[in-house]
Amino acid sequence: MPKNEKNSRFPDDSLESAFDRSVRNAKHLRAKDAAAVMAAKMLARKIDAWDTIVDWALEDADESKSRPKVPQNDNVSLASFLKYLDVLGLTPDDAAQQKPEQKKSNLTKIRMENGQLNRKAI
Repeated sequence: MPKNEKNSRFPDDSLESAFDRSVRNAKHLRAKDAAAVMAAKMLARKIDAWDTIVDWALEDADESKSRPKVPQNDNVSLASFLKYLDVLGLTPDDAAQQKPEQKKSNLTKIRMENGQLNRKAI
């Protein structure tokens, strides 16, 4: 059962399960994408487990009176995961997010083509 009952369309569970849901619903992915899908899935697992990994490393460091074996902050994994999503076509199109272009008059179009727009008259 999802943790977040308010929005069952985007339940608050793991990044890995959200990724699996995205892949299941992506009709454009093919067998040739299998390696990238698996790499992204493995990275999603790592991101999901990061807090636990850090806790274990801190406990080990505490017991051995040394520095943790892993950094407390991971500033690379999420950016890499987002790149995988982009490569796999699992992010919204930029075009869909942009506002519709305002209609320009013919005079404005001609001025833009000739580089005359935003120039002051002398």
